[in-house]
Amino acid sequence: WEDGPIWLGHRRLSVVDLTQFGTQPLERDNFVIVFNGMIYNYREIRQQLIAEGYNFKTNTDTEVVVTGWAAWKQELLPRLIGMFAFAIWDKETQSLSLVRDRFGKKPLFYRNWQNSFAFGSRFDTVESLTESAKLSKDALSWLLTLKYLPDPFTAADDIHKVPAGHILDVSQSGQVLTQWYEFKPNEQVVTMSLADQKMHLLCLMKKAVTDRLIADVPVACFLSGGIDSAIVAALARKSGPLNTFTATFDDQLLDESVAARKTAAIIGSEHREVRLTGEMQLDMLDRLLSDALDEPFGDSSALPALAVSDAMKKHATVALSGDGADELFGGYRKYQGELVVRAWQRLPGFLRGLLRAIIERFPSSRNSRIQDLFRQAHKFSYAADLPALERHAVWMELIVADDHLLASIGKSKHQELVLLLEQVKVGVGCDYLSAVLLRDFHIVLISDMLVKVDRTSMECGLEVRSPFLDHRVAEMSLAIDGDNKVSWGIGKKILRESFQNELPPHLLSLPKQGFEIPLNKWLAGPLHGRLIGALSADFLAYNGLGFDFGKGLEKAITAGSLPHAELGWTLMSIHAWQAKRGFV
Repeated sequence: WEDGPIWLGHRRLSVVDLTQFGTQPLERDNFVIVFNGMIYNYREIRQQLIAEGYNFKTNTDTEVVVTGWAAWKQELLPRLIGMFAFAIWDKETQSLSLVRDRFGKKPLFYRNWQNSFAFGSRFDTVESLTESAKLSKDALSWLLTLKYLPDPFTAADDIHKVPAGHILDVSQSGQVLTQWYEFKPNEQVVTMSLADQKMHLLCLMKKAVTDRLIADVPVACFLSGGIDSAIVAALARKSGPLNTFTATFDDQLLDESVAARKTAAIIGSEHREVRLTGEMQLDMLDRLLSDALDEPFGDSSALPALAVSDAMKKHATVALSGDGADELFGGYRKYQGELVVRAWQRLPGFLRGLLRAIIERFPSSRNSRIQDLFRQAHKFSYAADLPALERHAVWMELIVADDHLLASIGKSKHQELVLLLEQVKVGVGCDYLSAVLLRDFHIVLISDMLVKVDRTSMECGLEVRSPFLDHRVAEMSLAIDGDNKVSWGIGKKILRESFQNELPPHLLSLPKQGFEIPLNKWLAGPLHGRLIGALSADFLAYNGLGFDFGKGLEKAITAGSLPHAELGWTLMSIHAWQAKRGFV
């Protein structure tokens, strides 16, 4: 759609109203919209607008958004329940509004370039409208520190993201960025008894899941061996027949299919197991690095995420996931580590030093459960005596306690990361554990987990919806005391207790397991040739890194060092991204 100074384009994934009437850009009176995402309560808002005299030509949520904007402007935004990024052009005022959802589930990039303004759902979309971008020094430092780019930073200095929960207004008079949503606890939940909180959480999750089943295409559920996806699948199954999908792996340490199979049998879903062999995943590596990922991204679990999304797409266009539960309710082991820190810091200094020296002698990797525990113990012993925000930064960082490696990669973003953590608004009365979860939500979830899921699923034409990221559920989680979310040996405590009657008993005692690949084995084996390209002298020199650093990294990966393997994968992602743009 084109008119004077504005050009809008859109590629549609049809989910509701599959007719041609849902084609975008969509024009309504003085407004034209391009929209990415899904509004789960669009039917309710539609009825409100009809009552105010508006009529509709389609059954899409897109038309509801543009009509709601015509009626209420920015006052529409708090009414929306869903995930979204959209641009609306006002023909009368000749102005553009770019809006991103509360938690940044959907991306939105923009660039000021040669007296013009370009924007899109992907970084490389903006490049295609302007010119290729070079990886900035700051972006390289962030990637080598975290393996991802913290929102709203991007791979280039002059391409930006609209931050989560913000709106960018663009007109001849300039650009104004304002925050339309602030993540705060639900004040009513704070005053509830624990029993009432559990009941309210159950009700909110039932509503969130039901809302996310709205579609005119097949809907399915991811089902791992954990409680998050099991809660979502069990609640979805109550609404009717359900297909569930589990990824199975060659490596038994990574495989959760037995637990998922039991869960599917108990809830009565039509269950499919997607076997992700190493060969199958490796065959998708080029697709991941060259097509799915629009920016360098070092989280290797994006590879199995792409593979399972590709397999699910054969049976469904929409999938529900358990994403967000770990950050909202305390599922990761590092939150247990925060409890252990309290005990550790009460020990005499000489005893802590002795224990640290012993721990440093343990072999660490992810090749076995015991060595993975040693790996976590290494990181814990290094960080346990640091101030709270410094310690939290270390929990996030790729490389810690390795002075030689840190010196080799140049400027670490550790202090900037501490500053980012400090800038997260923590309300008065928010307890310490809840503050830790809140900071992870703003940085790790939005910049790593949600990026991985969005890019890999959308590459396959699969829309992933996350009931735990319903803002009403999230605001409730922030109001629950941290000790009711994380206690000794138990993560997501209130989730387990609230849904114990909904969940199969075998799930309640299973340890937390990640969605991963055998990274060291692959980089030292079938991916060794790809790794060598990312450790070549020319590539390292182009990025200001020393060749000796590359040789040391290769040696450590061959020896089975996990932090080095994660750094190697990150460099592979950077290498592929730069090679596609002709820079290396």
